[in-house]
Amino acid sequence: MRVRYALDESEVLDWTDEEQIQQVFLNINNRNHVQEGAGFKADELREKLFRPELAEMLTDLRRYGEQALREPLPLLTFQLFRQFGREGDRKAYEQVYFERRGRLAAVAMLALDAGTPHMVHALEEMLWAVCDEYTWCLPAHLGTGEAEQVAGNIDLFAAETVHMLAEIVILHRHHLDALVVERIRKEAERRIFTPLYREKRAYHWQIADHNWSAVCGGCCGMAALLLLEDQAMLLEANRQTINCMKAFLSGYGEDGGCAEGIGYWVYGFGYFVYYAEMLLDYTEGALDLLQGSKIAAIAAFPLRIHLSGGTFINYSDSSEHEEIPSGLLSLLAVRFGMEVDLPLRIPRLTEDPCRRWAHLLRNVMWSDPVVYKRIHREAAEQASGGFIFQQLEWMVAKHALHMPPNVQGETSKPCSDREWVQVACSFKGGHNDEPHNHNDLGQVIIHCGGENILCDPGAGLYTQAYFAPGREQLFHISSAGHNVPLIGGCEQRSGRKAEAELLEFRLEPDGSEMQALFDLTRAYSEATTLHRYTRHLSWKAGQDCVGMNGTMEVKERGGSCCSTGNPSDPGVHVDMATLRIIDRFQWKMDTEADTTKSSLNEPYVEAQVVERWISRVGPTMEKEGRLRWQASQANLYMNYDAVQWRVQTEAVHTVDHDQVPVTFYRTSLVWKGNEVTATKSEDERVEDAETANDAPLEIVCQVDFMVEPHQGEAEVSPRESLYSHSDISMEK
Repeated sequence: MRVRYALDESEVLDWTDEEQIQQVFLNINNRNHVQEGAGFKADELREKLFRPELAEMLTDLRRYGEQALREPLPLLTFQLFRQFGREGDRKAYEQVYFERRGRLAAVAMLALDAGTPHMVHALEEMLWAVCDEYTWCLPAHLGTGEAEQVAGNIDLFAAETVHMLAEIVILHRHHLDALVVERIRKEAERRIFTPLYREKRAYHWQIADHNWSAVCGGCCGMAALLLLEDQAMLLEANRQTINCMKAFLSGYGEDGGCAEGIGYWVYGFGYFVYYAEMLLDYTEGALDLLQGSKIAAIAAFPLRIHLSGGTFINYSDSSEHEEIPSGLLSLLAVRFGMEVDLPLRIPRLTEDPCRRWAHLLRNVMWSDPVVYKRIHREAAEQASGGFIFQQLEWMVAKHALHMPPNVQGETSKPCSDREWVQVACSFKGGHNDEPHNHNDLGQVIIHCGGENILCDPGAGLYTQAYFAPGREQLFHISSAGHNVPLIGGCEQRSGRKAEAELLEFRLEPDGSEMQALFDLTRAYSEATTLHRYTRHLSWKAGQDCVGMNGTMEVKERGGSCCSTGNPSDPGVHVDMATLRIIDRFQWKMDTEADTTKSSLNEPYVEAQVVERWISRVGPTMEKEGRLRWQASQANLYMNYDAVQWRVQTEAVHTVDHDQVPVTFYRTSLVWKGNEVTATKSEDERVEDAETANDAPLEIVCQVDFMVEPHQGEAEVSPRESLYSHSDISMEK
């Protein structure tokens, strides 16, 4: 890879300058690009494959490759192909499809060893089998799957397939049978190059502002650099590809945030980088797409949303524990001088459900242990800071807290002997028409010690229903699966008009304090009695807090008191973080009703508000008005007004994106309504009615969350189980 440590804005490529692109390709007209200008070299790849840091990955490849030699390649049958259209199930076909790609990737890598000719023969058979496939697309991307929808159709995986075949051909061209090489070139021409570059068909992804443009455009563009010999077609291919990359970047703001989430940053921006690097090598540095402040900001996205311990903010269709390809991150860290606070881990091929060749190859070629050792381990563990993605309206604050001593009953241990633990919080605004959108405006995540305690469910299982009308009813997508309220029986609505308005924001650079005020009224337009809904969030970390009979009092840091690990003890100083959320719900006046009917004494508002909190751990009742979630390195406490709100928790059983069963706990605070007003005196009711004549009716919910670190598993006394009351299985 080419190394550039400093970027000059004057060097940024003019994305619209097609004359420059044409001139560059004319200058390399006489060069043998297959031999010299594009792709990786087999000798270099073979040498890197046997480096010590790749030992686990290589063992996994060998095990997988041996399995591929023993077992016949699974078949993509007609019944599997039809299953999506008939039942909406895409998993059965895709499991076989990706298994075929995975075996091909493993054998192609292992066949680099000159002492394994049997691997080359197996590789030829697999390449031939992929060329025989009815389509390289997935049924989920083909409508009804009829012949006219298949011919010339290019989706994400058809593009990935042609790129994979092209790189394998270039790496093994001296050992493969000439007929296999010719067959691959013919299939690439028929399925990809002719419809895309010669016939110039229009594809929706060519102007998409999300991952499709980068993946489809980039994969086809890389295959063209490797396989096309017609210089006019090669120029057309790269002109189209660069326009796709321009469309892809239009989906990012200058803040570099990816609305689709960290998983799709890996996918979309990953293939953007892969194409950019190949183009840079092919043009001998003349065309460099990895330049400028916006690209640098996009490159920094995963590190900015990394909370600690390999756990990320996972809004949209992402996982908390997304695997960042070590090759991709190494290249970006070197190119943009980024400090990596993640441990070096080179992913195994079998850990990737899609078995992606592009990641595998570049993890071998680009993974750089030096990049991951640049930060001292202690400094990485104590990483603090805050960042706001202005266009996305995502906010994150990270701070290091002292861990209390793990000595039962001992409080005299010096604080200097404590260890550190990372605590973090994130808020989300934006709108409900983002790519891979979830209806989650006002969502909040609380993190400590590598664990999202108050969490986001992330991506669910992709089925036909997941992308069909009514998808907002699914748990992973619905606001019912997020830390936001139900108002007047209504969830948040979908669409661009459902938008958060950020009224105020403040963030300390060290991540110790963060505040935001959102107006979220537009997200609940179906709640016809709602006048206005605002959410105020105030986060503080690295403070000394005092437990006062279950209430929270924050003081400036001072003194050297240590924690006993019990915030309910009066006068005990503990090192913790706090989040206060104040939700205000104002209701419209009914001018045709009399005074008594417009008061809070009416049954129609009894269940107007239900606050929800999502976690992977079920809470316990400390006492009335306080809940506790026990995580691996911290306790999370929530104080609420038990007079105004009734608490209930339900277990929600669902499956994640990889169809693995998972249980979430949804803890609800239900406004008591009539139960409260029934206890008021007659004078108080009259006063309420008089106030209602002058201003919108208002309900206020204030909750205080407190994160208190502890050392390992704490001994827990028996408590009332909140989540035994309800047990829900969500439809898959």
